[in-house]
Amino acid sequence: MNETAHKKEKQIFINTAYTMGGALLMNGVLQLLIYPLFNRILGSDTLGNLLYIMGLVAILCPSVGQALNTSRLVARREYAVTNGDYNCLLLLFGGVGSAAALLLARDSLTTPAAVLLAAVLFLSTCFRYYGDVEYRLNLNYKRYFIYYAVLTLGYLLGFLLYFLCRSWFVVFLAGELLALLYLGITGTVFRNFWSRSPYFSAVFRRGGFLTVSYLITNLTLNMDRLVLKHLIGDLAVTQYYVTSLIGKTMVLLVAPVNTILISYLTRKKERISRRQFLGFTGIGVGVSFLFFLFAQIATPIFIRLLYGELYEGVRDLITVVNLSQILGLLSAYLFIVVLTFTEEKWQMILQAVHLVILTVLVLTVTVSYGILGFSVAVLAANAIRVLAVIGLGLIRLRKA
Repeated sequence: MNETAHKKEKQIFINTAYTMGGALLMNGVLQLLIYPLFNRILGSDTLGNLLYIMGLVAILCPSVGQALNTSRLVARREYAVTNGDYNCLLLLFGGVGSAAALLLARDSLTTPAAVLLAAVLFLSTCFRYYGDVEYRLNLNYKRYFIYYAVLTLGYLLGFLLYFLCRSWFVVFLAGELLALLYLGITGTVFRNFWSRSPYFSAVFRRGGFLTVSYLITNLTLNMDRLVLKHLIGDLAVTQYYVTSLIGKTMVLLVAPVNTILISYLTRKKERISRRQFLGFTGIGVGVSFLFFLFAQIATPIFIRLLYGELYEGVRDLITVVNLSQILGLLSAYLFIVVLTFTEEKWQMILQAVHLVILTVLVLTVTVSYGILGFSVAVLAANAIRVLAVIGLGLIRLRKA
């Protein structure tokens, strides 16, 4: 029995290494290589246009792809769902979302070719975010890592292709399409593409709830680019982006760990106990504290090395911004745990309330107190969200 438990713990550790390795590889190449090189090649103005469109990608594509990905993992315990259930929803939600994103980006897309490339990028990235469910369903995290390694390789090859076609879209499209090609060869989630099950209406309802919830979350995560640009100016956007980058990167790195957690928890028919939930919460708080300490050390070093001219203007923001990012990380982790024993609608409700609170605080404080006021407003809203998620978990388990 002890040997079995040891093997299970070892496998969980290996899977965690694979998932974090994939995320670290992809984001490391983007943040430390591709974006800085584009800044030198394109200049800050064109890079700003690129970052705005990629911000829309960051809002839309995980909201559709990851939501349906997670929804399938949860739904498999109750319904005999099929590939077609989710493929149809990917096209529906991804298509509608892509149209909305193109509308928002209309002033940034100056040619018909740019519109077409952006549309393909939006939709293919939705499919790529969903696609890793293939490896999560089977707990095959070695291939999960390879999936993201192929994606990263595609980005690098795309960067070389950029010098031939002079369109930055090709960099990201090369990565997304190469990853989907690998998935098509090694996986089955896109086979029998249109075949739907009798449970499609339930899949639509639950997937829709989760998609809206993820959309609210990702809109919240990228609110700084929208609010600071319109209320303060471009410099404030740059300052907050630089200050929050370490924290946001850790959020991205921890997200794959959440996928392992829900993959294992949803394989069991029984729900976790109240004591187990408190244990998961304690672990989350402890790990988050360690991440906060790391961010406090790494952020000043990162800014001084790559954005030295901005350091004096942002040094007073570092602690507030890092703490708000870490609380956001903690709440995302707790949401995953709570999702294993509650309906998806609760995540959407709490996320919507958080967005309303955040919006009110930000619009009230930012005009008067600038970027520091914005940062404090985000911190307060994230603290409220953490307490709300813990409260929901305790209440739902008490009623079980």
